[in-house]
Amino acid sequence: MREIDISDKVKRLIKFGLPSVLVLTVAAASVVWYAMYGTGDIVVRDARVSSNMVSVRARAAGTVTEIAVKDGDQVKAGDVLARIRVNVTEEQLKQLQQTVELSQRNLEQLKKGVTVRTPRAATTSAGGVSSAEVERARSRMERMNQLFEMGAISAVKRDEAAADYQALAAASAPVQSAVSYDTVVQPASPEVLKKAELQVRQAQAALENARGSAAAAEITAPVDGTVYVGDIAEGSEIQAGQTVASVGNSDNMWIEACLEEEQRENIRLGQVADYYIDRVKYEGLVMEIVEPSQEADGGQANTEGGELPQSSKLVIKISISPGVQDKVKFGEPAEVRFLQKG
Repeated sequence: MREIDISDKVKRLIKFGLPSVLVLTVAAASVVWYAMYGTGDIVVRDARVSSNMVSVRARAAGTVTEIAVKDGDQVKAGDVLARIRVNVTEEQLKQLQQTVELSQRNLEQLKKGVTVRTPRAATTSAGGVSSAEVERARSRMERMNQLFEMGAISAVKRDEAAADYQALAAASAPVQSAVSYDTVVQPASPEVLKKAELQVRQAQAALENARGSAAAAEITAPVDGTVYVGDIAEGSEIQAGQTVASVGNSDNMWIEACLEEEQRENIRLGQVADYYIDRVKYEGLVMEIVEPSQEADGGQANTEGGELPQSSKLVIKISISPGVQDKVKFGEPAEVRFLQKG
């Protein structure tokens, strides 16, 4: 059998065949590039999935004991984001409850009126006390009763004045006669009642706030979406109302892209735009065009997690259909092609 030498054929194939394959590859890539980007369409490669951010705030002051999520996690409304140890003790709650009960009893007593026992003054004295001294003591007792009704003095001061009067009255009475008293119920003044009612409301509000704080041990997501934890960490001290995290609402997302201002004439509301996320093509419509002046005035949605928007550029918002929203997440990079008329 005659041996066939194919080395020359192999050499010719390597010399001329491989360059031909490379040329065909480059040509095919050029055709693909032209089909996608060479048609005059506007392409933005640094777009991003955006959303309205919902702030999650602590309802009570305390210490963070656990952070249950990390940046970028997908959460559902009601999911626990963090746990805190609130700064309210059982002893404090008990004291507040006692304050409420005392203020309520004081109000009920004032509504019934203030009972005053007035001794009858004797005209003669076997103990060397004059009727003028007794009269002065009685006047002082009545003044103290009035001040007590106004809330200006304590019950102790009022009782001391009554005791002084009773002692002088007893000393001025004849030895052979017993001291008698007149009992009078005096209605509390409207000002005193109003003040007592306010004290009850304040005590009740303080108790309810403390109970609410004690129940705020878990911080939960208010909506479905992507969560971004703030600067808190386990062991951090936080205050009531402080923002602990933010959640990008997955029910209201869009693609956001920036364009130069001179490209404004090529973009219109309702215009078709293709966008690519993780190399998958989707289609949307231009639903909003935010001018640079609007951005400077704070008319922007929160786009935490990306570089967009820039106040010197147009911000274009492209719709994401409900079926696609479940496949993308807030902050995810995207590439957008704004289709131009041929």
